[in-house]
Amino acid sequence: MVKVKTAILTLIFLATLIVFFAATPWDGAEKSPYSFEPREGVRAPESGAGDIGVEIFTLYIFAFEVLALVLLAAMIGAIYVARKELPR
Repeated sequence: MVKVKTAILTLIFLATLIVFFAATPWDGAEKSPYSFEPREGVRAPESGAGDIGVEIFTLYIFAFEVLALVLLAAMIGAIYVARKELPR
């Protein structure tokens, strides 16, 4: 019964993933490109959070994804080490 629930959950996840991939505009033609320039009457931001975000998700995207996988592996390892042994 557990395998059936796992299979159903996996199929739902994959279907959602396929829908999101199909809905993503891959041609790069954006209607309005993102800009961090302030609009008229709005003061310029004092932090560089927007600039950091642009750099992370453009220039350093591969390093960002690798770091995400390393942190995920560390989290799974910590959970495995911290779990209690069940008496048999």
